Amino acid sequence: MIGVSLGAHMSGFVGANLNGSLGRITALDPAGPQFTGTPPEDRLDPTDAQFVDVLHTDIDGLGFREPLGHIDFYANGGADQPGCPKTIFSGTSYFKCDHQRSVLLFLDSLSRTCVSTAYPCSSYTAFLDGDCLSCDLFGAAGCPVFGYDASQWRDALVSIGQTKSFFFTNTASPFCKTNYRVEVMIWNEDVRFGYITIKLHGDGEEAVATINHKATEFKKFTETTLLAQFDKDIQSVRKVSLKFSTGNALKAKYKLRVLRIRLRHLERSERPLCRYDVLLQQDKEVTFKPLLCEESNF
Repeated sequence: MIGVSLGAHMSGFVGANLNGSLGRITALDPAGPQFTGTPPEDRLDPTDAQFVDVLHTDIDGLGFREPLGHIDFYANGGADQPGCPKTIFSGTSYFKCDHQRSVLLFLDSLSRTCVSTAYPCSSYTAFLDGDCLSCDLFGAAGCPVFGYDASQWRDALVSIGQTKSFFFTNTASPFCKTNYRVEVMIWNEDVRFGYITIKLHGDGEEAVATINHKATEFKKFTETTLLAQFDKDIQSVRKVSLKFSTGNALKAKYKLRVLRIRLRHLERSERPLCRYDVLLQQDKEVTFKPLLCEESNF
């Protein structure tokens, strides 16, 4: 069964009346008002079907914030969906856009044009910080994907227990983004704080990721791990552009001396891309050809 908003909890009631024998319940942004704080028997919960997967897109509005299924997917942290109005002056769409986005995301997953890989994590903040990029828990299958094909991870998720997972989306279809693990090591004597923008250049196309949810701390000879989200998947990366900024135009201009940067595609098994000894002047873009990383890299 598939249930949207109030229908998600109604699906749970049907499943409970069938003693959890339903094969699967997919809940799209289950309603929060009137259900938050209620016991499991009065709302959707994992015992209502053999597999319950839940998508959250409006946890600060019409949706339910806490986990309800075997796996709970939080798109963009579960709130403030890209492309949706940010102010009340936008009219009724301000109240319903985030909530309705759940349906569009699920429908988009049916096309299989691309997939949205979701990464298990304790919080959205930890996910943004790049602390939850390992899929070792799921072995060769890798991390679960959101949507219709999530059932392929059913057995693992049922045995693991309730799992919160996070993924990013674009503003429109195709909604799936491409994720890279970015590792940066600098050799500045002083600590640097700032934001990194990465641009991947392919054959006639490019993709951009700006890592700006907070100012990142860079320390000498310390590897800093970042999560970069790109709006498209560049199949063959020919060049990479980097830009370092501090967000403060009044202070003196800094330089970030990058000893090594390594970019690893998180959804494809391929050798990561590297570059060594790059000098980034604040707010100035530097473009270079990446190298295939050697396994012996420090």
